[in-house]
Amino acid sequence: MYQLSTKNMESNIFICPKYFLNLHKLKMNEDLLQYIWQVGLFNSEDLKTTDGQPILILKRGRLNRDSGPDFSEARIRIGEADWVGNVEIHINSNDWYLHKHHLDAAYNNTVLHVVFNDQKTAQRLDGSFVPTFILNERIFPEVINHFALLKKSTQWIPCASLISKIDDFTKSQAIDRSLVNRLERKSDQIQHWLDACNNDWHSVFYYAIARSFGFGTNAQPFEELALRLPIHILGKHKNDAHQIEALIMGTAGFLNEVLIDDYHSNLRKEWLFLKKKYNLNSNEPSSFKLMRMRPGNFPTIRLAQLSSLIFKSHHLFALINELNEVKDIIKLFDVEASNYWQTHYVFGKESKKHSAELSQAARELLLINAVVPVLFVYGKNIGNENICNKAISILQYLSPENNAIISHWKELGLSAKSAFDSQALLEQKTQYCDKKQCLSCKIGHKILQAKTV
Repeated sequence: MYQLSTKNMESNIFICPKYFLNLHKLKMNEDLLQYIWQVGLFNSEDLKTTDGQPILILKRGRLNRDSGPDFSEARIRIGEADWVGNVEIHINSNDWYLHKHHLDAAYNNTVLHVVFNDQKTAQRLDGSFVPTFILNERIFPEVINHFALLKKSTQWIPCASLISKIDDFTKSQAIDRSLVNRLERKSDQIQHWLDACNNDWHSVFYYAIARSFGFGTNAQPFEELALRLPIHILGKHKNDAHQIEALIMGTAGFLNEVLIDDYHSNLRKEWLFLKKKYNLNSNEPSSFKLMRMRPGNFPTIRLAQLSSLIFKSHHLFALINELNEVKDIIKLFDVEASNYWQTHYVFGKESKKHSAELSQAARELLLINAVVPVLFVYGKNIGNENICNKAISILQYLSPENNAIISHWKELGLSAKSAFDSQALLEQKTQYCDKKQCLSCKIGHKILQAKTV
């Protein structure tokens, strides 16, 4: 084993010698090349362009994630002249032409072309040539070795054997970023709903709650139900729990069969009348999954609980906005399905008497998966930072989720103390580690920036 000493890390990292690779044999990644330039992980002494002019990097520029050159606002001294403009990064200099930058006026202000392999000088649309700098053999070799180790890793997460060496501050930064990324990612779905219902936040919240009542496995059919059954129709029957349940069970497709039992028959009669009145359509009941599911999680039970929640609190989103204590928000979800569901899990099949209440764990999951994301996006959309902070504080109050992913993280030394942590760790695993997005991860950065052997 080889020990890497570092100026930037509190602990040492150990790299297996088989990863000390010949730089030319590694298939270079353009994202890695951009990161190397951005952070400056290369020997910057006595730099020259391909035609021999000296280079002094005064400012490497700001990474651009949108269209256009890779880095903007760079300041580069070439020869005796200082240039302010863009830097473009490519593996092969010919990529300039492959990507048609020579035909794009947006690249006329490129002051330096940074490449790994040089074949042909880049020419701007205005006919002038861009100075070229070959990064290739100037890259610190340990950066390549560390990157190869992470990319080739078959462990549960790429850095599983290294993460214990990473300082707590860096890990905390990674977790915080993952939580924000998770909320931002969920914002896309919420924004889609918002656009579809003309900025009606009550409808958006209803869609989010309905989807969350699917508890992962049945999220999609629950969302489809909500899209078929507008909240304003349910609002017209806010004082009649039986009619609300008929609308929800009927739209879900569970009232299509005839005369299963008296309770089902009565709901079906209500549904057939309301279906015609509002011109509603049903889901396919087969879209709901029951296999390998605990009876308390059967879609019929969850639909009955959703019905009770809508009957109890029609303007739920407004109520949540008024409350500041998380425990009071949780109480809003203290609902129980109608009496029939205390002796049934599905229509027509009686069972031993059981609780039809929404459990504490289920209520907290609804806050995590529906209340928090919608509040966060709502706060952003109206420019109210306090509402965004309220969403975050709910996660910090709630207990962490308990699943296989969270257990694995605990084994690696990262324990979730709240739902804030568990949500962040879920995001870290699924969106960063599983996809090997080490270049977008603070922990990956720390490993890549470890210094020489």
